[in-house]
Amino acid sequence: MVTSGSHPTAAPSASRYLKIGVGLYTGQGSVASGDGYREATVLARAAEDAGFDSFWVSEHHGWDDAYLPSPLVLLAALGAVTERIELGAGLVLAPLYHPVRLAADIAVLDQLTNGRLILGLGLGYIDKEYAAFGVDRSSRAARLDDVIGVLRLAGTGEPFSYAGRSIVLDDVRVTPSVCRDGGVPIWVGAYSDAAVRRAGTAADGHLIGRGSPHIIDSANQILAGVRRPDDPSFTRAVNVTLVLDDEGGAAGSARAAFAAQQLMYERVQHGANVYSSLIPDPAGGEVLAEGSIDSYIQVAGSAGEVVAGLEQVIERLSGWSHVHLVLRVLFPGEAIEVQVERLRMIGNSVLPQLRRL
Repeated sequence: MVTSGSHPTAAPSASRYLKIGVGLYTGQGSVASGDGYREATVLARAAEDAGFDSFWVSEHHGWDDAYLPSPLVLLAALGAVTERIELGAGLVLAPLYHPVRLAADIAVLDQLTNGRLILGLGLGYIDKEYAAFGVDRSSRAARLDDVIGVLRLAGTGEPFSYAGRSIVLDDVRVTPSVCRDGGVPIWVGAYSDAAVRRAGTAADGHLIGRGSPHIIDSANQILAGVRRPDDPSFTRAVNVTLVLDDEGGAAGSARAAFAAQQLMYERVQHGANVYSSLIPDPAGGEVLAEGSIDSYIQVAGSAGEVVAGLEQVIERLSGWSHVHLVLRVLFPGEAIEVQVERLRMIGNSVLPQLRRL
């Protein structure tokens, strides 16, 4: 693909590999009754039927919408109702876990899903979450490094010892082993220069939570300095918030649901360093910090306009051999039927056009 514009890009590669996933970032329905989590199984099946390559969940604790506190548990349930689609944790808050406990859960999950797990790891940024788990927030970078180091060794099923900055293990064995040669793919979600560099040197992929052009371009520059863009063992993954206006009234429903969710997040996040910048307090607690919800949407419009917008995102990753887009098109508060139909429409009108890339 020819890249246009002045944004920095990596050197062209001989071949490219593109996958398209869909992201579920919260309990989608009445999580108090469990409906939201059960509906996730319906959405995962619908995403698989629509032709998506992956289905993603994330993690937070103590939020008003019961934002998913146990991503690996839900992924196990999704694995039981799907057959082909990859299952992504994007992201597990790695510093909150003991790495041996996490390694054991991952091994069981990878076995249950026949090697369909992609493990995204992140640092997290909410002080209350660290306090709830009794973890010193200042230790989070060291703990993430040690989680990655232990997971690499534990996945073999063989005894190992490990001496890191935050944990020391002697003659430990985790069984079962993961079911794939080379282990479960580990991606790191990161924005700061040091964290992006860690993803390039220690992980199998880098995941961007908000696919804004300047964030992608910054990661391009850092990663190209530590990783060959044509390395097939490394994946560039980007989340893209998308609204398909061809849905008519449902497009308005998507914007309204996303706005309500985003406002709730900003009430929690204000003052935190998220997406490489401090999140301001939403005005009076009732107005989004950036004004219109459209400021938070990366791609919108008709099917043709959505395809063109996604092509621009892919262009910004020109030269990287493995690219994985995760589309954020599911929002809490909408009827499950609306969300299932949205996945079907994207599967019919958007995915086939992207496949030709």
